[in-house]
Amino acid sequence: MRKKRDRVAVLGPEGTFTEIAARRIFKDVEFVYCDTVSAVFDSVSSGVEFGVVAIENSLEGSVNTTMDCLIDYDLKICNEVVLGINLCLVVVPGTKKEEIDTIISHPHALAQCRRFLSENFPDARLQRHESTAAAMEELKRLEGSAAIGPREAAKIYGLDVLFENIQDAESQTRFIVISKEAGTGRKTSIIFALKDEPGALYRALKEFAERDINLTKIESRPSKRKLGEYLFFVDLEGSLDDKEVKDALNSIKERTTFLKILGSYREDSYYSLR
Repeated sequence: MRKKRDRVAVLGPEGTFTEIAARRIFKDVEFVYCDTVSAVFDSVSSGVEFGVVAIENSLEGSVNTTMDCLIDYDLKICNEVVLGINLCLVVVPGTKKEEIDTIISHPHALAQCRRFLSENFPDARLQRHESTAAAMEELKRLEGSAAIGPREAAKIYGLDVLFENIQDAESQTRFIVISKEAGTGRKTSIIFALKDEPGALYRALKEFAERDINLTKIESRPSKRKLGEYLFFVDLEGSLDDKEVKDALNSIKERTTFLKILGSYREDSYYSLR
C-alpha cells in the first residue's frame, strides 16, 4: 500500500513563485493552494504537514504579512530556498503593447518593476492582486490589460510573454518552509523584545558577539502592543544544539520581555529562473 503523500500549503493559484520554490524542495507531494499568506499558516496549524511562504526580497525587503504570522502562529521554520526572480509582462494572445491600460500583479512584483513600468506604461493603472498567478488567472477575463509574473505561470494560463526580466535590478526572493515540527540545520531564527532601558539592544547582541556567533540578519518591527515597543527578528549561524548558541539564548532571556525560537534549519539553496 502506497504511503500517503505529504501536503504542502502554498500561495495559489497554480503557478505562483511560492509554488515554484516549493517544487525545488518537495517531490511527490500534494499542494494545497491558499488565497493568502495567512491562510497558508492557518492550513499548517490545522494539520497540513508543511507550508511555504515568501519572507523577503532583495529589492523590496521583508514580507510584512509573513513576519507578523511568524509572531502570531505556533509554527517553526524547517527549511528555506532562494529563487532568482525573472519577472515577465504577459498578455492574452493577440494583445498589443499600445492596447494596455491596466497592469495587475502582486504588490511586490509591481514594486520591483517601477522603472520599467514608468518608462513603458507611464499612464497605465496598476492593480494589486494577492499573487502573480491569481493576476494571470484574472487576466484571461479582461481586455486591455497585462499581468506581471513568472514565465512558468504564463504557460499554465495560455498567455504570451511580451517582455521578460523587467525587474529594476537583479532580484532574489527567500522562501521559508513552516511546520509544527522543528527542523535541523546550521541556521537559526529567533524573535525577541527588549526591556525599555538604555543599552538593552547592545547588551543582547553582545551575548552573540562574545561567543563568536555571526548574525546574518537583524530587523525590527513594531510589536503592535504599544507605541515605541519593537520586536527584533534575528537570523544567526549555528544550531540550537550548539553550546554557544544555547548559552547565548539563555543569557538574553533575562534581558527580554518576549523570546520566540523559530527553529534551526538548513541554509538556503539558490535556484535561478532566468
